[in-house]
Amino acid sequence: MRTAIAIYFDLENIDKKLNLKKLLESITLNIENSESVFAIKLACGDTNAISNFREQLKDLNFEIRETPHISDKNLKNRADLILTVEAFESLYQKSPNIDLYVFITSDTDFTVIMDKLRKYGKNVWLVTKEEFKNKDLFTSSSDKILVIEDNFTESIENKVKISTVEKILANLDFTEQEYQSIKEIIESYDKDTWILSNSFGIKIRNIIKTFSYKNKKVKSQNQLFKKLEENGILETKKEGNVDYFKIIK
Repeated sequence: MRTAIAIYFDLENIDKKLNLKKLLESITLNIENSESVFAIKLACGDTNAISNFREQLKDLNFEIRETPHISDKNLKNRADLILTVEAFESLYQKSPNIDLYVFITSDTDFTVIMDKLRKYGKNVWLVTKEEFKNKDLFTSSSDKILVIEDNFTESIENKVKISTVEKILANLDFTEQEYQSIKEIIESYDKDTWILSNSFGIKIRNIIKTFSYKNKKVKSQNQLFKKLEENGILETKKEGNVDYFKIIK
């Protein structure tokens, strides 16, 4: 099973510290038991807003559309209108057929299209500023809200010490990218809740397309889970032919 995602990025008033790659990973981490594909990636804004994210958008293969201000006296541009029309058009055309719509914005104008998409049975997520995450207009028109500030690029000064999980994985010869991603996957699960073991592998492949246990000291997910269980990170169980795990630390 695959989840097709459309992401619409309103570039206006978004802090340039946003790490877009980290955000995309956060989105995939919140998708359970399904491979994910970003079928549509569209960003709109004026020249200055685009310049803040141009390199990130290019690297992540976003379509970039410039939306200049309507006039010198009117500071509002048409990014919200264009993104709204594009989202509704994708719903109508169903090519590709989108399962999840994600809007990155703090503009309440988007709640109109968000409500409409949900009316037609689509899952709608919002990525917005911390100060707006509990705003009634947003909470009532979206299925999940992620916070922009949680996905800022972390400065060297603020980088926390390596965690216990990262140390375990580093000792098993996982690369820094791999052990940081696996740590994030572990943290994405609710503690003390039994989870189907195959969801763990799906999340790894969603984030690291080329992931492999080759050249690691563990050669499979079962062996990795055994090491994590020995270190009190998780527990495993088997019911019939089905494997489960739960995070305990």
